[in-house]
Amino acid sequence: MVKILDLMPARVAPVVLAAGESVRMGHPKALLPLRGGTFLSAILDTLEALDLDAPFVVLGGHTAEIAPSLSRRQVRIVLNPDFKQGQLSSIQRALGALGPEASCALLWPVDQPGVSQALVQDLVARYRETGAPLVLPLCGGRRGHPAIVARALFEELLATPAERGAKEVILRHEAEMALVETAETAAILDIDTPEDYLRFTGESLASALERARSQGR
Repeated sequence: MVKILDLMPARVAPVVLAAGESVRMGHPKALLPLRGGTFLSAILDTLEALDLDAPFVVLGGHTAEIAPSLSRRQVRIVLNPDFKQGQLSSIQRALGALGPEASCALLWPVDQPGVSQALVQDLVARYRETGAPLVLPLCGGRRGHPAIVARALFEELLATPAERGAKEVILRHEAEMALVETAETAAILDIDTPEDYLRFTGESLASALERARSQGR
């Protein structure tokens, strides 16, 4: 007999990783101007357009500046006091906050705001079709983000020392992962410096910040 629960779509918990110090950028990446909003608002707008659970947003290095921008959003803030230990520490905080209803986490670094709704939908669809422990976009032969991590890997990620990062877990399950081919370079583009920002937006960071300030944002 097929149980009703077996017919329900897998619950995807979106997680936006925004706890870094943004040292090379010199400005919180989550609050970088983009299309009349910010990097973080662009990602949240994309997620809100999808039929997913309310996202978790992991904050750390610039919590006081970023948190007020989330006051009117249906999000759940997760604080990571250990953000200096690297991105895996934020992933671990998020996984620890997920409820038992989440079958997987969709991990989206805040410095990759250009990923389209269509690509996120394709990633979720591939996970629901395959149940693979890892689902990642593939662009030009390079794996990128957002990445979907199944609950089967949560314990392994939580047990890995934060300073070692998630790469070794990914490599252990490389043969099992499902890849979604895409032409979207935003999936592999990390925007870490003012030069990266200029290439991504066509506008200098100084100009964009001044324009945002003049518009009261």
